[in-house]
Amino acid sequence: MSSAFAARARSLRLPRLGRRSAIGLSLSLAMLAGGFALAWKLDQRESRPLTLDGVPLPASDPEPAARALAAQWHATELTLDAGSQIVRASRREAGGRIDVERAVAEARLARGLGPLPSRVVALLTDAPRDLEWSIVASREDTRSFVEELRRRTTVDPEPRRRDGSGGRPGTSMDLVGAVDAVRGAIGDGRLYVRLPVRALEAPTERARDLRTARFTEVVAAHETRYAHLGGEGRARNIELSARFLDGATIAPGEQLSFNQVVGERTFERGFAPAIELARGGRRTEGIGGGVCQVAATLHAAAFFAGFELLEHHPHTRNSTYIPAGLDTAVSWPNKDLVIENPHPFHVRVHATAYRGLLRIELMGPERAPRVEWNTRVLQRFRRPTEREVDLNLPLGTEEVVDEGEDGSLLERTRTVYWADGAVTQTDRLRYPVVSRLVTVGPSEVRAVRGAPGGEAGDGAASDGAASDGAAAREGAP
Repeated sequence: MSSAFAARARSLRLPRLGRRSAIGLSLSLAMLAGGFALAWKLDQRESRPLTLDGVPLPASDPEPAARALAAQWHATELTLDAGSQIVRASRREAGGRIDVERAVAEARLARGLGPLPSRVVALLTDAPRDLEWSIVASREDTRSFVEELRRRTTVDPEPRRRDGSGGRPGTSMDLVGAVDAVRGAIGDGRLYVRLPVRALEAPTERARDLRTARFTEVVAAHETRYAHLGGEGRARNIELSARFLDGATIAPGEQLSFNQVVGERTFERGFAPAIELARGGRRTEGIGGGVCQVAATLHAAAFFAGFELLEHHPHTRNSTYIPAGLDTAVSWPNKDLVIENPHPFHVRVHATAYRGLLRIELMGPERAPRVEWNTRVLQRFRRPTEREVDLNLPLGTEEVVDEGEDGSLLERTRTVYWADGAVTQTDRLRYPVVSRLVTVGPSEVRAVRGAPGGEAGDGAASDGAASDGAAAREGAP
């Protein structure tokens, strides 16, 4: 009986596994165990609390809750202190946006609703469970919003009477500063923003219809030329500024502010886009390009009329329309040209701009005394070269974007031969360096990074030779 049982047992014995089969079975069992462990780890991680912008999301599909939070974020109102009034606007109206689709995708992945490889990567990298909004504050949208806000909140000053009584100051918003303040509040989550507002002093009422004043003689005049064909925006700005300036009257001892007379350069007032000089001397398009030529022509006429030049800013680039020493730069509201009438009679500005000729005459009852002037270059400053990488250029190539300008220190001397004696005044005018700008292809990256500051320094050159007119300097085109 026992021998029969043993024989039957031998017939039921499983076959022995080969070495390769054993290894394969072990690997399969290990992978199966690893899969169970990975699934358990994923389930543990994805069941943990999940927040978006500090708000807990439900354990189910988080997409509806995320979209509701996004709508609430866009509708949240900012309180804007614009000086003359308090304005409220939603973040969306002020140019703020959040990337809703990205936030939804991240929340769904964190809840285990994404592709398995992405879930595993999130597990291995320990992706955060506290999600944040990806905020985008468009500068263009915010600028449009602030421009409209400034238009609504600007308070124009009322002029004082000539005896100093009456009048009322005004306010105007700093456009660039206000755009930065609103974008910063959107990014930081602040809901109250104090916008930069500057006060505008009440000007003195101009005397235009003076019964006793006579304007029969040209006290002094100056003229410059401009391109009236092919440069419609610039020509329009020059001709419009001349019309604003024409007829302004300056009483004895009183001042004329170019910015106050011509006013802010905006679309609404008729000014057009044209090339002008930005900070650093780079050419760019802006509203009112060309207005500086009108200011420079007025400055030259006042210079030869013996006027006091109370505020005057040299340009940053060479000009073709006026010599160095007579040019001036203006911008609203930071840079101004302010002149003072030293004569014992009223002076009226007569400005015309037609078919490429700009002429400004200062009219009064008699001509100005004789004026002599000269300029001398005291020091020159060589322009450096700046290099920037442009990935769009072919490998190993470079392109000159801007040749730049050398800087200089100029000495200007004017002698006015008044009836009671000659008066000589000497000023020093600094024309800044504008660096040469070169873009290089990608293969030049190391060379550019290894040589910061470009090829040349600011080295001073000559002690200057005297000249009657000096080299021409350009105002804002």
